[in-house]
Formats: sequence, structure tokens, C-alpha cells
Amino acid sequence: MLLGALLPTAGCLPESEAVSADQNNITMLNLTYYTEQLPPYNYMDNGTLKGISIDLLEAVTEKMGKKVTREEIKLVPWTEGYKTVLTQNNTVLFTTVRVPEREQSFKWVGPIYTYTNVLFARPDRGITIERPEDLNRYRIGVIVDDIAVQQLLDAGVNESQLVQETNASVIVEKLDNGEIDLWAYPEAAGRYITEQVTGNSYSFRVVYTLPDREGYYVFNKNTSDSTVMSFQQALDAVKQEKDATGISTYERILGKYISSIGLSQLNYLTEEWAPFNYQKDENVTGISVEILEAVFKNIGVNLSRADVRIVPLEEGFQTAQNNTSTVLFSIACTPEREPLYKWAGPFTKASFILYAPVSNNITISSPEDLNQYRIGVVQGSIENNLLTSQGVTASQIVNGKTPEDLLRMLEESQIDLWATGDLAGRNQMLQTAADPNAYEIVYTLSENDLYYIFSKDVPDTLVSAFQQTLENVRNQKDAQGVSDYERIIYRNLGAGCAQQTFTDDAVVKLVNITSAAVEKNASETFQRINAGEAPYRDAKDPALYTFVYDENLTIVAHADNVQVVGKNFKGKTDVTGKPFRDEILEGALKNGTGWVDYIYMHPVQMNLYYKTTYYRLTQGSDGKSYIVCSGNYKRCEKQSEGMPVNNSSASPEELVAFVEKAFEYAHIHGKEAALREFNNQTGKFVDGELYIFAYDTNGTTLALPFQPEIIGNNRWNITDANGNLYIQNLIDTAQSGGGFVWYLYADPAENFTVKQKLSYVMKVDDNWIIGAGIYNSSENSSIVTVGTDPQIRERLKSFVGEAIDYANESGKDAAIAEFNNQNGTFIRDGLYIYAFDYNGTTLALPYQPELIGTDLSGLQDPYGVNYTRVEIFLAQQGGDFLFYHYYNPARNMTLEPKMSYVQKVDDTWWLGAGTYIEDLNQTTQTR
Repeated sequence: MLLGALLPTAGCLPESEAVSADQNNITMLNLTYYTEQLPPYNYMDNGTLKGISIDLLEAVTEKMGKKVTREEIKLVPWTEGYKTVLTQNNTVLFTTVRVPEREQSFKWVGPIYTYTNVLFARPDRGITIERPEDLNRYRIGVIVDDIAVQQLLDAGVNESQLVQETNASVIVEKLDNGEIDLWAYPEAAGRYITEQVTGNSYSFRVVYTLPDREGYYVFNKNTSDSTVMSFQQALDAVKQEKDATGISTYERILGKYISSIGLSQLNYLTEEWAPFNYQKDENVTGISVEILEAVFKNIGVNLSRADVRIVPLEEGFQTAQNNTSTVLFSIACTPEREPLYKWAGPFTKASFILYAPVSNNITISSPEDLNQYRIGVVQGSIENNLLTSQGVTASQIVNGKTPEDLLRMLEESQIDLWATGDLAGRNQMLQTAADPNAYEIVYTLSENDLYYIFSKDVPDTLVSAFQQTLENVRNQKDAQGVSDYERIIYRNLGAGCAQQTFTDDAVVKLVNITSAAVEKNASETFQRINAGEAPYRDAKDPALYTFVYDENLTIVAHADNVQVVGKNFKGKTDVTGKPFRDEILEGALKNGTGWVDYIYMHPVQMNLYYKTTYYRLTQGSDGKSYIVCSGNYKRCEKQSEGMPVNNSSASPEELVAFVEKAFEYAHIHGKEAALREFNNQTGKFVDGELYIFAYDTNGTTLALPFQPEIIGNNRWNITDANGNLYIQNLIDTAQSGGGFVWYLYADPAENFTVKQKLSYVMKVDDNWIIGAGIYNSSENSSIVTVGTDPQIRERLKSFVGEAIDYANESGKDAAIAEFNNQNGTFIRDGLYIYAFDYNGTTLALPYQPELIGTDLSGLQDPYGVNYTRVEIFLAQQGGDFLFYHYYNPARNMTLEPKMSYVQKVDDTWWLGAGTYIEDLNQTTQTR
């Protein structure tokens, strides 16, 4: 049996050696062709033979002068075709694996392709095969008499580990339900069969690759050498001759059936529309670009963001309409656009709104009001259609080429309103607006799904493969229980708050109704839940639904996602690393009912949101215990940046988060841009009583937004009302690792009345420091107590220093192994070492080993602090302390404030250790 991933073949014959058509016509007389049902290489689909080998045979024989039609090819069982060509003259069989045992039995033309047997596994199993010896730990499904059987035996696999079947679909079912661990089969064919059984060709991932084999057309050994040579020369020519784009007929055929090849042949275009797709430095980046790369990685496409080109949107549409094998994104679907392209998605949503200057006091009460204003839009964008559909006349619509052009027109009063995406518009304002907070949303036009669109000449097989892989990226969980999509959204947007469309009381009511039904008839209730029937899933509000675990945390019913039924989620986490299901189980067994908070995908809006779930332990009619759950997406209590609207009484935690975000901003945008923003009284770093001040290390004022006359003055010797040299104290504290300072200062919010102030300061680099302060703060705040305790600070710093010495003495690999050892020397008194590289990839995390190798650079706490990124900047400049919020495994993963110390080892990695604030003078297992 013969299958696998396809690769072009090198070493084609020169064109001068091609055989003439007349000669070829003679050599092809009386040949009979046999093949088998082996998709996607040769197979019958709706009465028509298709596949790589079929299309390639047509191309080869057409070049020879007598095209073989599909009707002339006989589809028979493999054994019948093999025996026929072995014994009868003028017969041809394909596709046949070339192995030494068969060499003298046939004459060979090819190779058609190089195929590879691989081992598939369920992604949630977390199986990793590094060497052949690892295979004996698993039950492996194989087809009887398939070459994979011998390959596995040759690799040293014990025959008792092989589960042999005659039907690949049976093996797929066994792999899906956990009866076997691995499945040996060629990748491309395996994907095809997996789709037939599970509905998704990427339900499984490849965990190991067996040695390559090659497939050929084989001729009965009595076939003349001239006939075989003619076929070989024609095949070589098909491989060698390329079209204007540099792609050969052979590669086109492969790309039609093998998505990893076909998708790599397409052109990928996007527009400048942050945060979804935009240019940053030398790279194209953004949410949709990262999702595209995840699709490439998942499906095996050898492309990256470097292969994506930014063009004006109108140019992208025109290109995609001209059958140019083009993919364009991120595009909202409209009735006018839908028939012009092929569509894959949606992958997220966008709200399209109207921005206006706050100073203009514009109010839009109805669509009829819109025609009073000049409205700017990107030419060719969906905003044009949305405005037209709401009755806006063409004379009121002003087109621009880019979002930057339109924002400039809005600032210069050339337009009154700007129609754009809410996130895209805000992003552009933060980049180029003189005052990003000078604009407000005055009207919502629409909320639309976003898609990748394909030009009409792209084969349906490729669009379908892209769609399936996109769904896989969004829904398929890794060993930690998190999808690639969730990581991408969290890294770029963090988690949001949702407008509640139902009450928490409705959640409790649904759980109670479901529990009563489970107690009465568990089996029937689970069937109805899995079918998404009412009341277990609200048809009008799909975010209100029921899901049920057994006591092992296996999903037994889920009204929103039946595909997870039967999967075990013990130890799995949300995107932040919180094992919330374990917390649900523990709470249910201990208290019977309760609530748990975590981050989860919204079933309608697709992005990540804070969610709170109510659970209840229930005795089913079958005598088993179940945990019935339903949840609600949490309403926003705080505005963007995770800060209160009015910080008249900001907490020390909010103070620290505010400064740390300013610290990150300064490192990303540079000193000049940061100081400009810090001194902007209406900027993002002025929020109620909170504002950023900055000094150089000599005491010269760099930022003080409410006292601009002091900018440039040296205040080194300034004292407060008690005679404290507070500027010197601020600078000394920042240079000593950062921390809190108490002093007296005039409150600009209360006519500069002198009051006690608590400030938090950080060193940006060796030349300047930043900070912010609050008034009326309690002196008994636990975060301040811990943050100013020299013993706690020294303990953390010494522990990290000891680990760095160990790493320098023992080497990086040995040190990482020791740091990850829960019984090692760096697990003591509640402390342990964590380690990362400067990209944010986890190297050591002993109590969350499932996160090793994971990129955590985008993690945010509830206050919006990208704490891993802050740690990276702190480590790079030598080492410092920081505060953030993280889930405490010692207290049921409760979200708590903590303090850590981080320091670089060398230019490739850094270490840290921390303690939770609530532990005061103790430390716990953290990260």
C-alpha cells in the first residue's frame, strides 16, 4: 500500500531527449491500466476517477501524444491489480511502492512521489516520540500487510504492540476513542480518511515520521524497454517544464490534492489594518497573520509572515477577482462580496463604528442623522457598504487610502466622522494621533465576522483544507488544554469583558433544572444536552448552555461543543495556566456548589472573555456522581488598560500595575515617545489621580504632566514638608530594584493641597526612572508591607543569585533540568526557580511542566500588565523586582498579587522567583 506526503523530484532529463509523439503513440498501444481506491492519490468520487496519479497519468500520456482517459483505467482491489500486472503482458499498475523485494518483478517509471508513513496521535494526549525506542510504550494501529507493519518491526516495535485491522476507518475510530494510542499511515491519505470518519482531517497530529518510500507506475516485466523509457521521459518533462510563475504541471497536480503544497503556491495579501494585520518594523504582523501562520504550521505549509504582502485594500480585491491564486484577509462578508470569492472562516469578529472628536459633541440617534456629516472611509472597505445600506448618500462619503490618511483628515476637520473598526481605529490613534483620547465612538454601524477570501481559481479542496485547519487552530486543545487560537487572541488582545445578556440567576436556574433532570434520567438528559436541545442551550442566547463532568473530569455532556464529550480535562488549564476544572471538581466535592472564575472562548463572539461558572454536585439516576455546570461571561467593571474610570481611590495594586505598564511602554516605544505620552494631560498615562512622573538619575524632571513648568528643572535637593529628600529617595529606590516610597506632596486634584502620598518607582534604564503615586492609601496595605520588607526582598534576590551561580557552574542544560526537578535543590521553603528565554518561551516551571516550551510573552494579569514581557525587560537591564497577579496553586489557583525578582543569566535566558503577597513573610510555590 502506498501513500503519503508528496515532494517534487529532481534530476529530470533534458528536453532534447524527449521522445517524439509518433514514437510514443506506437509504444502506448494495447496497454491496460489498473489502480486501487486509495485517496487522494487514486480514487473514485461521484463516479469519476480522481487523484494525483490519475491526473499525472493524463498529463504524461497527453505529452506522449495519446492521452489516456479516466474511463480506460480499471479500479480494482489492490491484490487483484498487483497479481494481474505481475502475470499479464501490456499491463500497468499504480501507485506501487518500490522495494528491493519487488525490483525484478516489474519495470518501473517514476517516482510519482515520495510518500511517508507517519504516526498520528490525538493532540490532547501530549504524546512525543523522539526515537524508535519510544514506540514500544504505545498501542499502534496498522493495516494488515501494509508496509508500515514491516517498517515498525524494523524499527524494533514488538509485534504485540500492533493492533492490526483491514479497514483504516476502524483504526481512526479506535484512535479517537482511546482504544489505541497511535496510527501508522501515510499522512495525506490519513488526513483524507480522518475527515470521512471525524469530519475534520486535522483531528490528529503527526508525532513521528517513518523512513520515506517512493511510489511508481509499474509495468509488466515483458513490456518493451522503449515503452518504459518513453513514459519516463514524458514524466520527467512534466516535472521539469514550468509556467510563467515558475510552477510545473507536476507541482500543480500535487498542489490540487496536497494542501501543504497547494497552499504554498498561493499569493497572500492583506491591508494595513491593526491590530488584525499591519506592518511592524520589517514584518507583517497582527492577529490574522498569527492565525495564518498557525494554519501553515498545522497543515505543513512552508510559508511564514514573510510571504504576506501589504497592499491597499482596493488593490487586494482587484487582484483576488482576477483568478490569480490569491488569498486576501481580513475581510468582512457582505452579500455583494460573497459570490465574488471563496471564503474560509470566520476567525474573529470586528465592530464597525464611527469615531468623532469629543469636542464636536456629535450625537447620532438614528441612521437618518448620518447624512448631516462628512464620513471618511478606506476606499473599497466594508464601511462603504455599511454606510450606503443605512441610507448615507455618496456625496457624504469621503474615501481615503489608509487608516492613517483618514485619521489625519479627521484631525484637520476635512471629515466629521471616521468609519472604521473599533480596535483598528483605536490602534491607529495610539500610533499617530496627537491626542488618542480626543475621540469617541458615536455610533455602531455593524458587527461582522472576518474571513480569509480566496480567488475563484483556487481549488475547492484547498479552501476546504484551509477551513478545516482554521477550525482546528481554534478548537483543538494542546496537552495543556489550550488552543493555538486562544494563545494568539490572548497575546494580542488579552481577555475582555462581555456585556451580560442574561443574569447569574438564570445560570443557577439552568444548573438546577439540569441537575433535576440528571437525577431523574441521566442517560436521556445527556443525549438531549449533547443535541443542544432546550432548555440546556438557549436558542436565543447560545452563551447560556449546560455542560457536565463526571468525577474524573471527563466531559459526559456539552450543549455547545459535542466534540469534547468523552475527553478528560483533569489538569487542563485556561490560557493563563489556571486549572479551573480541577478547582470546580474540588469545590464540588467539598462544598457541593460554588462559582469559579477563568478565561474562556465566547461561543458567539469567538474572542476570549472573563467567565464565571456555577457548578453543582449531582447524583445521577445511574448512581454515579456528576458535576453540572453553566456559566456567564463577566461584565466589565473597569475600562481599557484594566484601570478604573475614576481613580479617586486607586489601590496600591492598581498603582503598581499603572507604573509597570508605563515601564513596558517606555521600552517598546523609546524614551522620546514615552516622555511625550507621559507629559500629555489627556494621554493614556493620566487616569484620575494616577499619572506618570519621570526623572533622570541626577534629579532632572523629565515628565510631570500637571506641572509642565518644572520640566527640565533639577530637583535633587528638594524636600517635602517633613524635610525628606524625597526625589533622592525615589531615585535610590528605583535604582535598588524598584519599590514604594512615602512622602508629602501637593495633590493637583485638590488645588495642590499637601497630603501624604505613596509612590511606586521603577528604573527604566541606567539614565532615568519613572513612577506614579496615590493619596489616602492605607499604611497597612499588604502589598506595601511585603514590597518594603528588606528581608523578603533579599531572600528572593539571594535565591535567584544562587541559581545563577549554579547555572554558570553546571551549564544551561543541567541547570534547567535541576530547576524543573520538583525534588531538586532549588525547591525549598515554598520557593522555586522559573526560567525563560528573551522571547518569553518557558524553560523551567517545575509545578506547571505542561507549559515548558510555551510562549508566555503575551500573558496579562487582570490589571493589563504583560508581566512576562516586563520581566524580560527587567532581566535584560540586570535585574529588578516586580508585582503582578497570578493564580496561586497552593490556594486552589486563586488569583492573587505577588512579588518576584528576576535577573539575567546571560544573553540567552533569565531566571526568577517570587512570593504571593498574602503570604507576607512566607513564600509559596509560585509563577
